[in-house]
Amino acid sequence: MQARHDRLVVFDIDFPQFLGNRAFDRPVMDQYPGAGAISALSEPLAESDVSMITPDLYLSQGASARKTVVLGNETTRYTHTLLVDRGLKGAVCTSGESPIVAWRFYENLPVTSSWYDHMVLFPGASSLATGTATFHEFTWPYPDFAPRPGLSWDERALLTVISGNKRAFGWPQPAFDLLHPKPSAGRWYRAWQARSAQRRNPWMGSELYLERLAAIRHFGGTDGFDLWGRGWDRPTSGADSAAQSAINNSYRGAVPPHDKLKTLGGYRFSLCFENTSYPGYITEKIFDCLVSGCIPVYLGAPDIDAYIPRSAFIDSRDFPDYAALETHLRQMSAEESERYLTAAKEFLESAAASAFTETHYVDMMSGLLLESFEGTY
Repeated sequence: MQARHDRLVVFDIDFPQFLGNRAFDRPVMDQYPGAGAISALSEPLAESDVSMITPDLYLSQGASARKTVVLGNETTRYTHTLLVDRGLKGAVCTSGESPIVAWRFYENLPVTSSWYDHMVLFPGASSLATGTATFHEFTWPYPDFAPRPGLSWDERALLTVISGNKRAFGWPQPAFDLLHPKPSAGRWYRAWQARSAQRRNPWMGSELYLERLAAIRHFGGTDGFDLWGRGWDRPTSGADSAAQSAINNSYRGAVPPHDKLKTLGGYRFSLCFENTSYPGYITEKIFDCLVSGCIPVYLGAPDIDAYIPRSAFIDSRDFPDYAALETHLRQMSAEESERYLTAAKEFLESAAASAFTETHYVDMMSGLLLESFEGTY
């Protein structure tokens, strides 16, 4: 039996863990940084008599509505069916993924941005989304800027990194699996495709994984440094013997998402390196530090100080090498640290910070979606 709705938003996503309408289940989505905003978005839409559905259920259950539009999370195996075969209206397309991970989507933006009314992407993508859609800046939808209590400054360890062991352009490990040649060949082919795209696109030349690895290589052999995150107990792409030794020496294990802020609250500083350096590409990493009373040592968006005041973080670009950075961190007084922490608190309470809230994201996206229903038949 078909489900009948007045107005319907098909959320075009293709991550298996989000299908089956799990994208609108808050506890499920909260396991993934930024994803809770989608489940939050479904609530004000429901108050306006707008339902949301994932594409697998829309296509399999025969859901229908007086008016239906598509909210795209990049492009998926469902996109052509929804927009072309079914003739649905593309309302909004967005992505919170790193451009060097979602590189196929970014390469195709001139075309994709002609399929939708609106594109909501990191600011640097404005020069790529040259289609007819109206461009809007994507700012990370952080759920809650309330400060989290942590240890006192004197009780905290010096420095941490909380990051998964992954790389956008690394070659597969092991080199080739003779027992499973077809999957292994596929991994190598996809790696070759990504490397080829990296050479084609200047904006893909700013992967920061190796820079993060260089920092771990230096600090992993010093006192007071801990490495947390998934996968560091496996072979690390790009790591020489010194880097691997530093990883083995400093690795403390994985951190569940709900424990990340508590973990950061045990450190004075955190190496907060984004996956890439791209205009406006600012993720949850720096906000996790700010709400935890942990001073971020930031590397990522080249225009970071246009969004977050320099008084609230340490810019790693200010130091000629990691030895100089280490000296600065170890010599910082409690009084100087308090100035950073005060600046962070003032920022989080400011109007500038509100642009990076889940509330801002939900208000903007619900407004764009409701607008797109106008004139939809």
